[in-house]
Amino acid sequence: MRLRTALDICLKCALVLYPLYVWWAIHHWHPAAALLPVAAVALIKSCSRGAGVASRSFFLLTCAFLLAAMWLGRAEHALLYYPVWMNAGMLLLFAASLWFPPTVIERLARLMEGELDHHAVAYTRKVTQVWCLFFLFNGAVAFATAWWGDWDIWVMYNGLISYILMGLLMFIEWQVRRVVKAAKR
Repeated sequence: MRLRTALDICLKCALVLYPLYVWWAIHHWHPAAALLPVAAVALIKSCSRGAGVASRSFFLLTCAFLLAAMWLGRAEHALLYYPVWMNAGMLLLFAASLWFPPTVIERLARLMEGELDHHAVAYTRKVTQVWCLFFLFNGAVAFATAWWGDWDIWVMYNGLISYILMGLLMFIEWQVRRVVKAAKR
């Protein structure tokens, strides 16, 4: 049990630290060599315990995409466009949950709060829509930084600014949720 928990923590850290790893690896290794550990993390993530079918499929496709890019001699492009791929995957996951409820945010809220009334479900739907907009914006900026091809700008946005924006969105939503809950009482 402890080994699985440690592995889960390591995988999550690897995904968060990806942009910094890429920046370091691209300056010290050949792009194809830098891509192999990323493909390995995607493959391990696809096999991790508790991953749903959609998550497993996404990470298997990610692994296949990375290996194909390496085989085609496009490893550097695959490294640059990986954040675009991840944002597109998250956008598809969140958007699909709007059409096939419960939404991702509603599921998370039910895990934390238990049963939700119809007002809370409506609120989680709006939050899911906001996250869809965030992933669309974040993916577009990640695409622009990859297209531009400047590694320093790419790392600055994908390894720092995007995480700050994500944290800011979480903080703002938490504050709004507190106000909504207080007004409801």
